[in-house]
Amino acid sequence: MSDVGLLKNKNLIIDKNIIKWIGNKLPKNLKFSREINCTGKVVMPGFIDSHTHFAFAGSRENEYEMKIAGMSYQQIASSGGGISATVNAVKKSTFNQLLNLAEKRLKYFFINGTTTIEGKSGYGLDFENEIKLLEVYKKLNEVNKYGIDIISTFLGAHSFPGNMRKKQYLEKLIFEMIPYVASHKLAKFNDVFCEKGYFDLADTDLILSTGVKFGLIAKLHTDQFNSIGGVGVALKNKAISVDHLEVLKSKDLTRLSNFNSGKNKYCMATLLPGVSYFLNIPYQPARELINKNVPVALATDFNPGSCYTENLQMIMSLASIKLKMSAEEIINSVTYNSACALNLQNSIGSLAEGKQADLLILDLPDYKEMIYNFGVNRIETVIKKGKVFEVNKIL
Repeated sequence: MSDVGLLKNKNLIIDKNIIKWIGNKLPKNLKFSREINCTGKVVMPGFIDSHTHFAFAGSRENEYEMKIAGMSYQQIASSGGGISATVNAVKKSTFNQLLNLAEKRLKYFFINGTTTIEGKSGYGLDFENEIKLLEVYKKLNEVNKYGIDIISTFLGAHSFPGNMRKKQYLEKLIFEMIPYVASHKLAKFNDVFCEKGYFDLADTDLILSTGVKFGLIAKLHTDQFNSIGGVGVALKNKAISVDHLEVLKSKDLTRLSNFNSGKNKYCMATLLPGVSYFLNIPYQPARELINKNVPVALATDFNPGSCYTENLQMIMSLASIKLKMSAEEIINSVTYNSACALNLQNSIGSLAEGKQADLLILDLPDYKEMIYNFGVNRIETVIKKGKVFEVNKIL
């Protein structure tokens, strides 16, 4: 994670949506439709945000003020706020309303450098509305203004609906929702919120293993507020990532380290320092994970309740100050490692011949300055699948 593969004074050729060539002297007799002079600038892979919940309706800024006043995430949820508040707003919204809201949010991800994004359902908590959210992601992946790639995750196991008993909802997840999502190719991943008061270890194992049976790759929200053993269940189901890990125990850190030492397998530790900042809870043990050779990804966890930012650069700054990660570790964590967290490392996440042409041009002489110069956006150009977008014109 400490090597970004830095190249200096190189030329790069894009043909359609693919990086065709990287080298010193340009091949002779080639004609270009456009040339961009990047002298004195940084060219790097587009950011990949591998954990978000960006399709939803409603607003929860009132809860933000409640947090400032001292209420915990759990207290707000038990008083009728939290996930259930957003679920109610989603149920009242049409497909087109949700689509328009989600597409507006994509603009802010994009101008801050995100070229590929994961999006979770989880604010429907019934068949109709969970599918509605996944259909929003599917439609946006087919057509959006910026060509952003959207990778969908089914998170029907985000919470339990208030109008249904636990056993009944689990049966709906297992026998109706997961088979439908898989057969209609509405998601690539299957996720669970494994936490006290939500889904316990037995629930989590059942939901993840059912998803695996139907071809959905496992992911897991775990160890955010309480460490109840979710990492072990995730590894049992060959999860591609475990996300949050604010209260990760040393024994589970060792499990992750041992799992990642095996050949041809990995489980990414996706860290979400924006949540720690927003909720004022402990930060993730990034240094311990990295020192034990556990691969780390960084993501926003953009959502209305616990991290309301589309800006991965903000997350990178937090990772530097609060997680004690180096600039190189941070850049790898929002590019190649995040691609790994989405099983897309063969097509995106680094600048290499044959990979998709997703690039950022920064008005900076050194990549380290992007993290050092926090709170501003120094990206001047985003190239997505070979198409050039100048950030000041998007604004």
